[in-house]
Amino acid sequence: MSSTEVAYHGVRSDILNRVYRPGDRIKETAVAQKYGVSRTPLREAFRRLISEGWLENVPNQGVRVSTWSHTDLEHIFDIRVRLEPYLTGCAVGRLDADQLLALETYADDIARFSNTSGETAIQKRTQANHQFHKTLLTASGNPRAVAILNNLVELPLVIWTFRQFTPQETARSNAHHYEIVEAARARDAQWAESVMLSHILAAKNTVIS
Repeated sequence: MSSTEVAYHGVRSDILNRVYRPGDRIKETAVAQKYGVSRTPLREAFRRLISEGWLENVPNQGVRVSTWSHTDLEHIFDIRVRLEPYLTGCAVGRLDADQLLALETYADDIARFSNTSGETAIQKRTQANHQFHKTLLTASGNPRAVAILNNLVELPLVIWTFRQFTPQETARSNAHHYEIVEAARARDAQWAESVMLSHILAAKNTVIS
């Protein structure tokens, strides 16, 4: 792995794990020392993270972890609402037996870690959730649309959504995952699309309320 990749994955992981929080400044010297890279590959990593929405440049202040306004959040969810249910429907007819089993396993992991407290449980739940959605997107057979969505699904926003869920919202979200698996096993694209739409709209209501 190149020095740029080391810095990129390291900083992104730190954001996901809340080592760096929204609005935190990222000091080049500290990050370069932490990951054993020089300034040039680190700045290349920063440029990539900025282009993907993880970081933002602030004039005369350097780089900081991105923050999202109410409008930004609306836009993120609007894109997901329009694309992800459609791609989920596309995936239903293309999922093989291993992918169906993987979806069920991820749904089980999400539910299991929902019932466990602590930072590690949140991280594991987020990781399983990401893999659940990624499996569906990958199976959709539409790489251009998937490229648009990938960064949105990976954003720390997903972690922060989980942190805001009430027990009732958590139970509803987990039930959505299992119902999507049922729809996929039935090869019912319309059913899968409708559940994914409800799933995203429910998350949107939690974050933007």
